[in-house]
Amino acid sequence: MSRTGAADSPMKPDSRFPFPHSPTPTRCQTNPTLFDFARGDRTGPTRAAAEKQMERARQACSGCPIVKDCLRWALVSKPLTKVGIYAATTPGQRTELRKRMAERLGRDWIDAVAAQDQARLV
Repeated sequence: MSRTGAADSPMKPDSRFPFPHSPTPTRCQTNPTLFDFARGDRTGPTRAAAEKQMERARQACSGCPIVKDCLRWALVSKPLTKVGIYAATTPGQRTELRKRMAERLGRDWIDAVAAQDQARLV
């Protein structure tokens, strides 16, 4: 998994939400395998190992200086974040968060968030 804004993906991210960057390397950049997680990783004989990995990734995210921007990017970049831990969330958790955003802001919640961001800049 790439933690550089998924530049190697054929899908293009929404330009209104650039991939967050930190002046110092983040844990996901220095240890990207810690954040590898697919939807089915919590089943079978590796369940305990997957749970430990997710907890380590969540702890690493908890001290990250760009965790809020990472979550926003992961939520609006669904095609690029179908797997992996981003901002201490699993793919399933991000799906639930997207549903909540749609309930709160409407079907075009991404546009609403972009408008809110733009209004803050003015």
